[in-house]
Amino acid sequence: MTTNTEPKLKEELEKGLSEASDDSPEKGSKITISLGEDIEFVCETKPDKSPDKGKTIVAYTAYKEEREEPFKITLHDLMKTLDASMADLLPSGLKDKSINFKNLMVIYRKEQKTSKGEWLFVLDLDIATKIKLKSLPVVGDLISDEVGKEELVPSLRLLVASKAFSIKEIRVLNDKIPDKEEEEEEEEEEEEEEEKEKEKLIPPMPVPKKVGTDKSEAKRSVRKGLSLSGKLGLPDAAKILSLSISPQQAEEEQEELAPGGEEEEGDVTNSNLAVWFDIDKTFGPFSLKQIGFQYEEEDDEAEIAIVIDAVLKIAGLTLSCDDLGVGISLDDLTPSFKISGIGIEYKNPTIEISGALLRADKEKNGIKYTEYLGLARLKFDLAGKSFGVSAIGAYAYYDGKPSLFLYAVLDVTIIVDPSFIITGFALGFGYNRYLKVPSIDKLLDFPLVAQAVEPTDSKFSDDSELITKKLSEMDKYMPISIGSGFVAIGLKFTCFQMLDCFALLTVAFGEDFEINLLGIAKMKIPTPAKDSKNTSCILNMTMLLRARFSLSEGVISIEGQLASDCYLLSPDCRLTGGFAVCLWVSGLHAGDFVITLGGYHPLFKKPAHYPTVPRLGFHWKVGDCLSLKGEKYFALCAHAIMAGGRLEANFKLGKLWANFVAEAHFLISWKPYYYEILVQVRIQAGYGILGPVSLGVQLHIWGPEFAGTATFRIIFVKVTVEFGDQSSRLPEPIDWESFQSSFLPPAKSTAQDSSTAADVCSVVLNQGVTKQLSPATTKEVAFVVNPKELELVVNSAIPSKQASYQKNTQDTEPLTVSNANTDFGVRSMGIKKDQLESKYNIKITRKTKGGDESESVTVDYDQFQFIPITQDVPTALWGDAKVKVVKVKGKDSERILLPEANDQQFVKNVFSGFRIVPQIKEDVCSTNIIDVNELLHDTTAINDVYAWQKMTAFSGFSTDNQARTTAINNNIVSTNTQNKRNNLLQSLGFNLADDVKLTDSVANSFVIAPQVKA
Repeated sequence: MTTNTEPKLKEELEKGLSEASDDSPEKGSKITISLGEDIEFVCETKPDKSPDKGKTIVAYTAYKEEREEPFKITLHDLMKTLDASMADLLPSGLKDKSINFKNLMVIYRKEQKTSKGEWLFVLDLDIATKIKLKSLPVVGDLISDEVGKEELVPSLRLLVASKAFSIKEIRVLNDKIPDKEEEEEEEEEEEEEEEKEKEKLIPPMPVPKKVGTDKSEAKRSVRKGLSLSGKLGLPDAAKILSLSISPQQAEEEQEELAPGGEEEEGDVTNSNLAVWFDIDKTFGPFSLKQIGFQYEEEDDEAEIAIVIDAVLKIAGLTLSCDDLGVGISLDDLTPSFKISGIGIEYKNPTIEISGALLRADKEKNGIKYTEYLGLARLKFDLAGKSFGVSAIGAYAYYDGKPSLFLYAVLDVTIIVDPSFIITGFALGFGYNRYLKVPSIDKLLDFPLVAQAVEPTDSKFSDDSELITKKLSEMDKYMPISIGSGFVAIGLKFTCFQMLDCFALLTVAFGEDFEINLLGIAKMKIPTPAKDSKNTSCILNMTMLLRARFSLSEGVISIEGQLASDCYLLSPDCRLTGGFAVCLWVSGLHAGDFVITLGGYHPLFKKPAHYPTVPRLGFHWKVGDCLSLKGEKYFALCAHAIMAGGRLEANFKLGKLWANFVAEAHFLISWKPYYYEILVQVRIQAGYGILGPVSLGVQLHIWGPEFAGTATFRIIFVKVTVEFGDQSSRLPEPIDWESFQSSFLPPAKSTAQDSSTAADVCSVVLNQGVTKQLSPATTKEVAFVVNPKELELVVNSAIPSKQASYQKNTQDTEPLTVSNANTDFGVRSMGIKKDQLESKYNIKITRKTKGGDESESVTVDYDQFQFIPITQDVPTALWGDAKVKVVKVKGKDSERILLPEANDQQFVKNVFSGFRIVPQIKEDVCSTNIIDVNELLHDTTAINDVYAWQKMTAFSGFSTDNQARTTAINNNIVSTNTQNKRNNLLQSLGFNLADDVKLTDSVANSFVIAPQVKA
């Protein structure tokens, strides 16, 4: 016996091979290694049959079906006895994990004496409890004893391989495993036993029973590193399990074996750290669809999961299970049963009930939680009428707070008028959930819409995967958001029995305040009968609508779009189109807007915040030879108007082909007003290799002084004809009067009938108002304000490059405008950025006390804080002018270059005003130091300090009540009292004539006169 105090198993195996005979099998010495406990291996050596020169040594522990005490070994330490580098191929959850094993076996082989050794370590897991179908939750008690007693996996092993082994190589290693010795064997049965395959002392690695072709035998059976191995024990479903749980090895290029062998490859699906078998077996009422094996790690805790998808049918009840199975923790190898989803369905002539529930373990912001998602449907007849209710919902307990949502749709018919029939209602809410409404093109997939418009009629048991996917996607639209919530209310109705509509109003708050009004309208002409198999029609339309307001984005939008199923005359004539109207009133894109029908100019680079709108058009395939396509668009944005269209026809008959294209695109700007139109027509034809023969014309027009060019092209000949004034292609800059009247706010008349050319600057008292003392129409509006909350906002319609504070009649103090952008001009006037000067000047005065109204003094600059305000302004107004000098009638003339389709729409971060708040003064006061001894209490007793006397009890009625009333009557109207009262009220801003009126009769209002001195 050899004992390794410092385990070096590989050296001992090498020694055993070198000392063994090259001709016959023999048992070697025992090897003992110490890994916390002594592990004794029995060694046997088997050479290959001649002419092969390979030799294999098998070292194994004394095999027993059940060990009283399993081996508890750390895989990392065990692998180091053979190859320290193999530790890198262990998953992080297994490197330092001690695992219980029943038996161990290592097969070490060399093809030649000088070749590198190859080895395979086999470790039988000591699972605490046998895993049977009868043990499964929910369905276990409903499975027959005959089927339920079968073990899912009779044995599970971990295999550690020094290399990737093919099926053929595994067969060779299996052959080297020692045969099981029979203690009693009768002589007459010896010949029969030799013909049968001998039972191995240790169960071999599973491989396909049939020996395949050279190609199939060369497929990989075991991957390098760590793998999970086993065999399913179900009747008529003997599948081979081979699941690699090591990091992928880039150097391995061999094709991976589909577990189960070549003949069963179509029944197996491999994915990362998982393998699924298609079983599709029925055992009485129990149907097993799939069974899968997964390796999972969470917080370095490793687990092997065995999951199944099954259906159980009893009478009218159908029960389906999703990811029902067992989790085996490698920490203690104790199975734990679990289920991810369950579906139920019951049906009889009067009622139908179906539902599904999904359990999902999730993580958000580092917080783990469990979420339950449900889907239910109910149909029944009541009083001769059919009713239906469908609902979806979810619940989770996240970060110590509940989070849930519920949405239900009631299908009921209410005839308001023959032309207007209500067919259903929808209602939902969310608590600690935020509602994310998708873009209009994905509206039909939105759960709150799909649940009402297109409820599924398929069985839950048949579509368990689809239902699971549908429930899992709920989190995308209604995620957990503590402090958020939403409400939704909808109405289904039919107009004139032709137009089926659904409208849904949603209000979401929390992360943002957002209101959405969603609409779906469907129409078919002629309208097919309910049970008719003939669904053909000449018009099929589905219109999607969405109106939206978002407080955080500051956007108000209305969008409409045709769905993808719209057609006219024939399903081959597809219709497309949409529109959008968007206005940004605040936020990053404040002041921007867009109105579009059918999208934008082909060269226009759409900003990210603009909606995507499909072309208004059609695509019609007329037979096999001809196809027609047409589209058009219109768009209005901050700097230009775009419009255009395109018509295309394609014909092909054998080798003969032809096409026709006609298109027109318009780009129009204003102030200066300018338009440019490009129209072109092209015809091409050919036959086989002959051609193409082309004919085309292009018309380019600009204005407002009408001019342009016409270009004709016939094959390779090109002719251009000019018309109009070619020099007028570029517009002239506008003057100040035109710019002022068009783009600056109009003048406002004051109470003194004076006016200015433009109302450029504004002053707003934003915060701190206590009372407004005069109407807003007066020349000077007076307020009573709270100085601690006072905030003035001054703004200008003309952006500025500098700012200053007027200290006196001559001196100014520069104001900081931070990192405001000063690269702007006046584009429509042809003023470049270096030619424009604009300065913002602020002056704050205070009236002198007791002085004349016209007398005032300037407030010191350091009494206030001036916080700059920046905003984005349209490039069409304040962009840097692009000017070109051209000859017009022999004279130089400045003209403005046309804006490009993808010009920057806004000048970013331009200074426009200030927020003015009082300067916060530091507290310069301090308390004098007082000796603490002066504050100590005095214990010296002083006699007769208090003179106690009796007090009469208070009484509301007394003999002098009338005297007190008379004193109040006389005093309240006295001249001295009136003067003091008026001075106080006037200083507080009250109008003495209207706001306060007191007479001597006020004393008669008291039930009991106040305690005043009579």
